[in-house]
Amino acid sequence: MAKNKHVDLFNDMIPAVDLGIKELWDAATDEGKKEIKGDFFNLTRYISSVKSSNRELQEHFVLTVNEFYNKNWNDIQKHPKLVWQTLCLCSHESKKKQFHEWIPLKKQKNKKVEFLAELFPDMKMSDVETMAVITTDKEVKAYCEKLGWDKKQINAIKF
Repeated sequence: MAKNKHVDLFNDMIPAVDLGIKELWDAATDEGKKEIKGDFFNLTRYISSVKSSNRELQEHFVLTVNEFYNKNWNDIQKHPKLVWQTLCLCSHESKKKQFHEWIPLKKQKNKKVEFLAELFPDMKMSDVETMAVITTDKEVKAYCEKLGWDKKQINAIKF
């Protein structure tokens, strides 16, 4: 890799992990190392998922990323070269480039946020989310009581 080359997630990092090229870290410039380090989260998400009809190959990447990388994240995170080398351990024995697809994070539903959004339909969602964090369940129920809700309705509120 040329010393002045930009390090790209799709053209450099993912294929290097697939091929087990641990030397990419040492070959990168200081700027390139910053780019690699800044993309560890995305890189890990991509590496753990392979689009293939070969279930064994899919399982290999999920299991090795979990076993080598995720399990040891707290111990290795302060050592970016070690993080890179650990990701390279996740390569498959075939040492072939794979198609790694992005699996988006699923946002969990927050019942309190949904409830407050219904109570305050004109409020921005970011404000509703903040309110859900700083307001206790007891305070929400007290507010509903002031709105005239009966005890049965209030007791049915579950977050």
